[in-house]
Amino acid sequence: MLIHRVIIAGAGLAGLSMAKSLAESGRAVTVLEARPRLGGRVWTVSDRFLNGAYGELGAEFIDEDHSRMRGLVAKCGLQTVRVLERGFTQRYRGDDGEFEVSRTRGWTELADALAPLVRDYKAAHGAADADRVRELSTFSVRDWLHRRESPPHVHAMADAMRGFFLADPDDLSALQLAAEMAQGGSPAQTPVYRIIGGTGRLVETLATATHARVLLQHRLEAVRHSPDRVVCDLLDENGHRQQIEGDALVFTIPASTLANVVITPALPHEQWRAITALRYGCATKAVVQTSGDLFGGRSARAFATDTDAGAFWDASEGQTAGDAMISFLAGGSASGALVRRLREGPDLLLSDLCWLGRGRPSVVARASAFWQWEQDPLARGGYAYIDPGFDSAWRSLLRRRAGRLVFAGEHTSENYQGYMEGALESAERVVGEIGH
Repeated sequence: MLIHRVIIAGAGLAGLSMAKSLAESGRAVTVLEARPRLGGRVWTVSDRFLNGAYGELGAEFIDEDHSRMRGLVAKCGLQTVRVLERGFTQRYRGDDGEFEVSRTRGWTELADALAPLVRDYKAAHGAADADRVRELSTFSVRDWLHRRESPPHVHAMADAMRGFFLADPDDLSALQLAAEMAQGGSPAQTPVYRIIGGTGRLVETLATATHARVLLQHRLEAVRHSPDRVVCDLLDENGHRQQIEGDALVFTIPASTLANVVITPALPHEQWRAITALRYGCATKAVVQTSGDLFGGRSARAFATDTDAGAFWDASEGQTAGDAMISFLAGGSASGALVRRLREGPDLLLSDLCWLGRGRPSVVARASAFWQWEQDPLARGGYAYIDPGFDSAWRSLLRRRAGRLVFAGEHTSENYQGYMEGALESAERVVGEIGH
């Protein structure tokens, strides 16, 4: 199949990195982006903060084993800094209703509760279409904890994982947590890195380096595909309808918004079912610039909680401004609760952290910004997660090619769903499929 003219829907990391590679191989590449900015769910904000400080309202961390991300950052001439070296400490309610604080105990007890599922997952070698693995995906984490008659503090620890999976234990498939545990070790203790100057610098560098044509504020509304071409119907920033034709179309937009694109002829039923069944986690990301160090010199600089504050951490490392910054990520049902608290004022949110015991009450908010991703019409959530209604055997359908229609994005990644690394993995796969 001859593919010279490639259309890419979405100018996030997957779309931009793919566009750069395909353009370098001699393809005529056009990137369509409905937003007025590049980056998608990568979004570094600086204009809302003082003294040159910045905050990440989207993707932020690079894990140590994310070789594609680390390689791309280095290739783009950017630098990373290791941050939060002690990892995340968990704070959750004990059986008596009082809060417990621990780096490892909560995760260990949660892992013990799910140990039978982890054994089944490993025995099936994690094969998504294995009967036992498919069975694991049919009930939630909460269901399993009830079956095990787990005590309240184990349920609370599962609630504290909302900042990682962006889903409450009632909604998260037991399979997804079992798969995470099968990798060994708590994700809260994984070494993580941040791009100095902000993740947005990677987006800017990719956009500058690519020879692809990028059309901002061009929303893809419909696609007609045939054995020899694809035709895209667009709506531009002025409300005018346009058409663009190519030899292949690559979707990198989230499945949550892909479901709104009219595709003719329709995708196979089972593939469309998988796309429309995939859920995206409710997620609010907030950054508060403060007048001093809220952590008061603590060695622990990041916490995952079962409260409405969600997870929060020191966001100052790697910042050249030297100002104190704190980031919050509330997932699942905590997302809306965090938004309500933020609208009352960031100082009230900081007051909720008085249990840190240091720096308060003298530390006040100087500036803040937040974004509620489930309310974003072009994302409708933070990133993909697996719920009990999603059959694990459907995972491969999310990335299955349909003639001249190709699918990418973090949700299609085999190994890194939900990560920037997953976006790059999917882009690498597509370039291999159509770029040579």
